[in-house]
Amino acid sequence: MKKAEVTAADRRDRQEMLRIYHERGPQTEKTLLAAGISLESQARNAPWVAEQIKLAEAA
Repeated sequence: MKKAEVTAADRRDRQEMLRIYHERGPQTEKTLLAAGISLESQARNAPWVAEQIKLAEAA
């Protein structure tokens, strides 16, 4: 199975989702949409963002 390549847009959205989380806490789909992150991008990138948050909190 080939590993999916992370696009520049996904990297940007991941960083933006993390930044928003650190500033304001957990967000809804609507607030992330308002921040310019599409539902498709949220679906692709939320697991990665959640893992980063989990790792940071465990440290």
